[in-house]
Amino acid sequence: MKKKIEENAEQRHRRMYENVRQRISTLVYPPGMMINETELAREFGVSRTPLRRVLQQLSYEGLLEIRNGVGTRVTDIDMKTFKDTYDLRILLAERMGSMSPNVPSEQHRETMTKLIQRAEQLRGPRDIEKYARLSDALEALVSDLIGSKPMREISGLLYYRVARIWYIFLPNLEWSDVVEELLGELRGMTDALTDSDVTAFGEVRAKYLRWMLKKVSRYISSG
Repeated sequence: MKKKIEENAEQRHRRMYENVRQRISTLVYPPGMMINETELAREFGVSRTPLRRVLQQLSYEGLLEIRNGVGTRVTDIDMKTFKDTYDLRILLAERMGSMSPNVPSEQHRETMTKLIQRAEQLRGPRDIEKYARLSDALEALVSDLIGSKPMREISGLLYYRVARIWYIFLPNLEWSDVVEELLGELRGMTDALTDSDVTAFGEVRAKYLRWMLKKVSRYISSG
């Protein structure tokens, strides 16, 4: 019974953590916003103690700032380290096949098929929220293929640190180009999974990350 209670508590922590993290990365909680802990705890149906564990974890990851006597606020976006962060993400993607990768399974391939179907549904009116949820699902699949725990943790941390920067600039890009580039990435990844080639999978990922970096960097320089 004790073990079951601990598992439920951990599941609840994970649910709250992923929910708040996604709100930050998709700008539902914009930079500088103060977090109302009382309202958030009430929303999740928990006391403030387990919620604070979640907020402390997000603070450690650089998404929140906790100040005694002031409160908890969403951190500002650091554009100075944007390129460096993307360069590191590209490097990690290129190393996926050499860092004890997990063997692609039928479940991975089925998940990718569903992601492609979701991406095809993005054709039409701009829907950044659906795009963001798909991107999170793709990141989960990428993470599941990384066998090295330190590499997996760093990869996820970097993803959520820069995701909101990408979503800030996304409205300025041609939506059809964004969707087609995403579909190209997913199809390339599908081919790699079919061949059980994690190295090729990572190279496809790295190529798409370079495209994203190029798009945002060009917009910043033109502004």
